[in-house]
Amino acid sequence: MSKLGSHKGKVVLAVVAVAAALAWNLTRESLRTTDVPKDKTDKPAVTVTPAAAKPAAQVGAGPKFDFYLLAMTVHAAFCADGHQREPECRVKPLRPLAIHGLWPENLKPRTYPHDCAAPPLALDESLTLELEPYMPGMADGLHQHEWREHGGCSGLDDDQYFRSTLELARPLDAALSARLTTLAGRETDAATVRGAAESFSPGIGRTFTLHCRTVRGSGGQPVLMEVRQCVDNDGPGGAPGTLLDCAGVDRRDQGCGGGFLIQGRGR
Repeated sequence: MSKLGSHKGKVVLAVVAVAAALAWNLTRESLRTTDVPKDKTDKPAVTVTPAAAKPAAQVGAGPKFDFYLLAMTVHAAFCADGHQREPECRVKPLRPLAIHGLWPENLKPRTYPHDCAAPPLALDESLTLELEPYMPGMADGLHQHEWREHGGCSGLDDDQYFRSTLELARPLDAALSARLTTLAGRETDAATVRGAAESFSPGIGRTFTLHCRTVRGSGGQPVLMEVRQCVDNDGPGGAPGTLLDCAGVDRRDQGCGGGFLIQGRGR
């Protein structure tokens, strides 16, 4: 064979080799790119549900409602009103205000949901210990009553419901307790009580209403019985969220007039 023929043969072989290599790479690329869509369509999508997204139906979801009322009772007034013998009234309270309950409420008065189907109350032990100082009525089973009548309608589970109640009660108690303590046994008015709350937490005075009535030994004078705070249900899963201006949801002071008494201990 001539040198020219030999050279041409080598070139042909080289071209064939390169072509084969390119064909092999193209085949691999084709296999790789076509396998991916096939893999994606053959396997079902995985949906991750956060642990906090517990279906409301599993925790006693009730009728829809517009907002919440956090009810805090003036403990001394409650005890003076014929409850002296109850367990919670036999010991000195740790603070003047006590949790009554957290109530799902509608804009139209007296149309609130109540007594909704719900699981039995089974509070976390650590939450129970936190709640007791703020809710002395637990000694008389008040928490059981509030869960049956109101909590089951919130759509929250029992721990979420009472945790929310406690988290609302603490700042309201902090804003009012010192002034209510110094005024115990004396007459005051709504402006004084709200002014004290405002000095502690600006803006909070519009978020609660004052509820008064006469009790035994008050000489016919109204006594502050309860403070109720208006709270939106715009939190996660319908939990309490933004504090509301009570006038905006048509809730106002009741029975307090131009002045009222703050019940003193043992009055």
